[in-house]
Amino acid sequence: MFSLIVTLASTAFLPMKGILAQQVNPDAGFIAPKLKKAKVEQKTDMGAPSAYDIQGIVAQAFKMKNPLQMVSPLAPKKDGNGHDDIAWDPDNPEVPKGIIFFGVQW
Repeated sequence: MFSLIVTLASTAFLPMKGILAQQVNPDAGFIAPKLKKAKVEQKTDMGAPSAYDIQGIVAQAFKMKNPLQMVSPLAPKKDGNGHDDIAWDPDNPEVPKGIIFFGVQW
């Protein structure tokens, strides 16, 4: 029984002996912190404003992530309300004249 206790006590300190022997230098336990990656913003340079503006349903569909939202009555307001894609009668601005599928304005 006594030999069992002595054996267990001596083996309990063996792992500590190896750890303490490795730290000869006081800075040996120092671990450098990991660098955090900075979030990079991508800016697109559009250059000078163009002399013309492309409008219509086709142009709006290409700009949207989900073009099916154009026909959804429950679409969010950020997708537009559809009044920009309607051609209005110049004599009577309250009467719509047609739908603009593709248009260029300059």
